Amino acid sequence: MVVPAGSEPRTSPLTSWAIGVVIGAAVVGLLWLVTADFSEPDGAEGDAVAACAALERIGELKPMTGRADRLPESNYTRTAADRLAAAKALAQAAARDDSRYATLSSTIDRADELINRKLRLTDESIGELDSARNQCANL
Repeated sequence: MVVPAGSEPRTSPLTSWAIGVVIGAAVVGLLWLVTADFSEPDGAEGDAVAACAALERIGELKPMTGRADRLPESNYTRTAADRLAAAKALAQAAARDDSRYATLSSTIDRADELINRKLRLTDESIGELDSARNQCANL
């Protein structure tokens, strides 16, 4: 077909729309690919890593006599208690999916039992936290 000089070939609106959608999808996909963080673990490993992060955010605790939640000099706050509970839940989820995390889960569970249920900051309960942190360092 010969196109007369001065006139341009026409594209249908549907073709233009389809090309626009394809280009738009490619741009969105490329942006997602460039900004996505693929370094974060998922599944059981991700839960274990998140449990360890929650443990680290509790901070350093000192042994005390009396109930940890009622002593003014205690650095065991409600926020620390929530973080320990979160670490426990995440470690349990990791252990359910992968038995490699069973020891971590049971250690955090024991620390939670000694601290949150009995409300005691003893050498034993802090030792359990330290043991869990050491296991985290070896993940």
